[in-house]
Amino acid sequence: MKKDSRKTQRRHKQGCAVIDSSLKLDSRVAVIRLDLSYQDGKGSADRLNSDLNKLRLNARSKSSIFKDQIGYVIKLEKGNNDNYHVHALFLFRGHEVKNHKYKAEQIGRYWQEIITKGDGLYHNCNTKEYDKNCLGAIERNDEDATNALKKNVAGYLCKDKQSIKNSNGSDKKIREFRCSVIKK
Repeated sequence: MKKDSRKTQRRHKQGCAVIDSSLKLDSRVAVIRLDLSYQDGKGSADRLNSDLNKLRLNARSKSSIFKDQIGYVIKLEKGNNDNYHVHALFLFRGHEVKNHKYKAEQIGRYWQEIITKGDGLYHNCNTKEYDKNCLGAIERNDEDATNALKKNVAGYLCKDKQSIKNSNGSDKKIREFRCSVIKK
C-alpha cells in the first residue's frame, strides 16, 4: 500500500484536530456527513467554490440550521465526467441536535434549494448504510467510535485523489480542503 503524501497527512491531522476540539467543547457530538454536488452539466470548480463559500457564510446567519455547529471538515473533488462534488463533515453539539438524520436533511435541502437554486444534489450519509463510520451521536469518552470516525471518515475526506483544477485555467486558488478554526 502506498504511503500517504505529506498533504494527506497534514489534512488528516487537521481533520482529527477539529474532531478532538469538538469533543472538548461538548461531551456528545452529533456527526453529520453529506455529499454535495450538482445535476449533470450544472457544476464547475468555480461554481462549487462560490457556492461552498455562500454555504459557509450563510451558516453564520442561518441559525435554524447551523446554530449548534461546532466544527466542520470539507473536501472539494472532481470525479468522473467532470463531476464536481463535496464531501462534508459537520459537527454539532450533541445535546442540542438529537436527530442527526434530520439535521443532515436540513443542510442538504438548504444546499439544494437555497444555495444552488435547484441545481444542487445531496446525499445524506447519516443512513444505515454508513453505520460503521460512526455518524450520529458520539460520546467524548467513546474511543472506539472516535477512532473509527477519524480513520474512516476523516481519512476518506483527506485523501489526495480526485484533485480539483480550476475549470477556466485561471490562477485563482480553489481551496480543496477546508476546516473550521479549532476552538479553545
